[in-house]
Amino acid sequence: HPFYDRFWEERTVKYETIKIPAYIGACWGTYGMHLPAAFRSWEKLNVPKKMIIGPPIYLDRPVYQLQYEAVRWFDHWMKGINTGIMDEPPVRIFIMGTNEWKESSDWPLPETKWTPFYLHEDGLLSEHEHWPNEGSDSFEDSPWMRGHLKFSTPPMVENTEVAGPITLKLYASTTDTEVFWIISLLEIDPEGNEKLLTKGWLRGSHREIDVGRSKPWEPFHPHTKSVPLTPGQIHEFDISLVPTGNLFKAGSRIGLKISCTDDEPKNPLELIATGSLRRTSMSRITVYH
Repeated sequence: HPFYDRFWEERTVKYETIKIPAYIGACWGTYGMHLPAAFRSWEKLNVPKKMIIGPPIYLDRPVYQLQYEAVRWFDHWMKGINTGIMDEPPVRIFIMGTNEWKESSDWPLPETKWTPFYLHEDGLLSEHEHWPNEGSDSFEDSPWMRGHLKFSTPPMVENTEVAGPITLKLYASTTDTEVFWIISLLEIDPEGNEKLLTKGWLRGSHREIDVGRSKPWEPFHPHTKSVPLTPGQIHEFDISLVPTGNLFKAGSRIGLKISCTDDEPKNPLELIATGSLRRTSMSRITVYH
């Protein structure tokens, strides 16, 4: 079932049928499974609701770290005890790098400032728009060479908080009729150490978007058909990355890695978002600035 058909429709949550209050939860580390579902549920549920997004740790079942919060929730809704839980802001997220929680009335955060960055020559990721006559970067994806591209900002001059949805618009071509995009957002410290924050994925032949169901920060791919790429032709790809919440401290850099294969995971949480298929044919991929 490579396309969205009746098989997947039967397995899609029908949020309009849910009538009971919901407490949604995930952690920043589970961007390969629970995390995107939490934000999707927050958007679509039309019931009394709360959402908590915690630090990137795997909670032991039965989630005893949140036992006190769970008791307050169930005491309110099942026993009618006024615990005050519904008087508090409905959204609570942990900002990595601060070791502090942020409370809000909604998601995305109402105070969000949407900031575009651009890909430039020499691996520069910058808020400056493109300079005249900028070119492109290329890499090989084959069984014997899994290349990639990496772009990063100059060191941050002040602490910069990034909390919310992320999307990447790529203009790219390939020598093949298909491409598997795997996009990674990185935090690079002053010593050059990289920390993986979140990822995004897109199969190139599924690049079609439904404009009516898309948002500026979240393209919607219907996945109802496959449109092969034309070798050598520049195509437009809109790729959602799973949201994150991180403080980039002064001196650190924002990094973006563009590849077609997963990296070897550095910790157990990253295993949740790895294991994608690898192309068996050779292709040369070009990303245009």
